[in-house]
Amino acid sequence: MASPNIIEIYIQYLVPAIVDGLGKLAGTPKDTAVDEKAFRQVAVDPIWNSLPVPVRMIGRKKLRWDSFLLEARGLVFSVNADMKLALRPDATTRLAALARRLPAESADASAPPPSAPPPPLAAPITQSNPSIPLAMPVNPAPSPAAAPPVAPPPAPAPKAAPTQVAPQPVTSAPAPSPVQASPQPAPPPRSEVNGPVVGIDLGTTYSVVAYLDAHGRPVSIPNAVGDIITPSVVLLDESGPVVGKEAVMASAMEPEKVAECAKRDMGSKFYRHKVNGEFLPPEVISSVILRSLKADAERKLGRVAGVVITVPAYFDEARRQATIDAGKIAGLNVLDILNEPTAAAIAYGYQLGFLDPAGRSTATKPLRVLVYDLGGGTFDVTIVEIQGNSFRAIATDGDNALGGKDWDETIVQYAAEQFIAQHREDPRSNPASLQELWLNAETTKKTLTERPKATMFINHLGIRMKAEISRSQFEEATAALLGRTRTTTEIVVRQAGLTWATIDKVLLVGGSTRMPQVVRMLEDLTGKSPERSVSVDEAVAQGAALYANLLQQGSNPKAGPPQFSVTNINSHSLGIVGVDSATGRRRNQILIPKNTPLPHTVTKSFKMQKTGQEKVVIRVVEGESERPEACIQVGACTIQAPPDVPAGTPVQVSYSYQPDGRLEVRAQIVGHKAAAVTVLQRDRSLSNDEVAMWNRCVFADSSA
Repeated sequence: MASPNIIEIYIQYLVPAIVDGLGKLAGTPKDTAVDEKAFRQVAVDPIWNSLPVPVRMIGRKKLRWDSFLLEARGLVFSVNADMKLALRPDATTRLAALARRLPAESADASAPPPSAPPPPLAAPITQSNPSIPLAMPVNPAPSPAAAPPVAPPPAPAPKAAPTQVAPQPVTSAPAPSPVQASPQPAPPPRSEVNGPVVGIDLGTTYSVVAYLDAHGRPVSIPNAVGDIITPSVVLLDESGPVVGKEAVMASAMEPEKVAECAKRDMGSKFYRHKVNGEFLPPEVISSVILRSLKADAERKLGRVAGVVITVPAYFDEARRQATIDAGKIAGLNVLDILNEPTAAAIAYGYQLGFLDPAGRSTATKPLRVLVYDLGGGTFDVTIVEIQGNSFRAIATDGDNALGGKDWDETIVQYAAEQFIAQHREDPRSNPASLQELWLNAETTKKTLTERPKATMFINHLGIRMKAEISRSQFEEATAALLGRTRTTTEIVVRQAGLTWATIDKVLLVGGSTRMPQVVRMLEDLTGKSPERSVSVDEAVAQGAALYANLLQQGSNPKAGPPQFSVTNINSHSLGIVGVDSATGRRRNQILIPKNTPLPHTVTKSFKMQKTGQEKVVIRVVEGESERPEACIQVGACTIQAPPDVPAGTPVQVSYSYQPDGRLEVRAQIVGHKAAAVTVLQRDRSLSNDEVAMWNRCVFADSSA
C-alpha cells in the first residue's frame, strides 16, 4: 500500500482538484473518456499542471497519477441519453475510496495496476441503457454509506494584515512631540520543552548541528557520512530530496535538479532559478537541509524536542520569518532564532570560562568582542559585550550578498577567460560545465589558503585544460571584496561609539575567514591578532546549542535561574511614512533606530492630514534613508476613521519590536474608538496553510 501520507495528500489536495477538473468534461461526448489518448490530453495532463507546486514536487510516478486518473474515469462518469458524459454526485466519495486502496509505487506509474486489466471503456453503450457507467473498477467502489464523503480542504486562513501598502494617499504627518519609549512587557511563559534540544547553523554553503553533552559541553553532531559540516546543497529528483555530498556530486551531472546557496534568496518569493522545472520558495529548499540535520541529530539523541536556528545579524524581518517557516516545514519546534555573531560569542565566552557547568560566572571584567563573520554567502560584523554571564550586542552591520561564493566567482571568471583565450569557447555557456567550474573554483580557493599556487582543471565540450593561479593573483583580483568587509567593520566600530583600543578581542567566524588575506587585513586594521581558539565552522552551532539549552531551562519552572542572558539589537531602523508639513513631501520618520536593544516599544503621535478622512494608513518601512522609496516596505496597518474627524486630530502609533524580529503595530485616533492592531506579515512569506502543505508534500514518504 502507499504510505499514509500519500493517501492523506490524495484525499486532502488531489481528490478535490480531480473532481473539479473532471467536472469540466461533463456534457462532452463519451469518447472523451473512452479514448485513452484523448483523455490524457484533456484531463490527465491539464489537471496535473493545475495542481499546487508542493503536490507536483512529489512526482507523478510516486503518486501513480496517470494510472489513478485512468481508473477514475470508470468511477466518476456515467453516460446520459445523448451519449454525453455526466459526473456522478458521489464522485468525491468514490475517488477517496480509490485513494485509500492505492498500491505501493510501481516501476511504471503511467500504467494501470498489474492486477487490473484495462477497463472496458470501448464497449458500445446503447440508448436503451443510458445510465451505464463508463467502466467499473475491478473491486467495486464502496457505497456512500461505507465511506463517508470527504470534505474539501479548508480555505487558506487570511493573513493578519495587508502585506501591500494600500493605495490611499499618505494620511499622517509628523508632529513635533518627542518619541516616548517604554519597556516591553515580559513575553508569556514558554511551554515546557521535554527532550533533547539542538542548535543549527543553517549556512549558505555549509551547515552544522550541535547539542550539549551530559557534562553540559557543546558538541557538534556528525552527519550520516561522518562529517561535522554538511554542504547546504539539495538535490530534488523522483526518488526524493538528497542533501550534502551526494547532492554536490550530482550537481555537475544534473544542475537543473540541484539548489545551493538558497540562504541568499531567503525573504524572496522564489529561489533564483527553477529546480526540477519548478520555481520553489527558498524556505522550502532550506527546510530540506534542516530536515536532514534533524535526522542526523535524532540518530544520536532520539526525538529532538526543540531547535534554535541561527541567522545573519543583518537579516531583515522577512528573512527571519522565512527561516522560521523553513523550520516549521521541516517539522521542527523552533524555540527561537539567534544572530550568528551572538551565537559565536556565546560559544567563545563558554570556552573562555565565563560560564562553568553550574552557570556561575568566572570572569572578573567585561570583554568587548568584535565578531567578524564571513561565511559562504553572507557577511556580518557585530560587537558583543560579555559581562559575566550576560551577552549584549552593541552594534551590527553586514552584507547579505557578500561571502566566500563571491571569491569563488572571481576564480570562475578567471578560469573561463583562460579557456576562452586558448580554445575560443566559453565553459560558462553550458550548465554542466559551469557547475563543474564552480566546484573546482571552491577547491582552488581552499588550496590557495594553504599554498602559494594552485592548478585548476576545466572541462568543456570534451576539452580538458588546466589553468594556474597564484595566491597573489587571487588576492589582487578579490581586493575589492575584502575592502567591502573592511569598510563595514570600521563603520560598526564608529556606530558603537568605540575605538580599536576599547575592543578587547577580534573573533573570526565562518569558513572564509581562513583566507590569509582576511587575517592580514584585520591585523592591519585593528592592531590585534584575531582570535582562533574556537572553530570557525562549529562556533555558531555550538553557541546556538547553549542558547537552546537556556530556553529549555526557562520553560521549566523547577530549573532555577538561567545560566546566562542574551540581549540582541535590531539591524535595520523601523519607521513610518508620513507627510512633512513644511515641504508636503513624503518622508520616513524613524521610530526605532538601528542598533536599539530588543525588545523595545515606542509610541509617537502624528496628525491626520485632512478633515473627513475615511482611512488612516500606517505604512511601515525598514531602512535608514529619509526617502521612503529607498527603504524596504514592511506592510501597512489601516484604521477606518469615523466621519468628519477634523484635520490635525492626533493619531497615536506604537511599534513593539520583539527579540526575534517580529513587529507589532498599534494605532488609535485619539478621542475615538477607532483603532487597529496587527503583527505585520509580508506578502513574500508563506501562510500557515502553505507551510502545512509544503511539509506534507516535500516529506511525503516520512512519518516523522
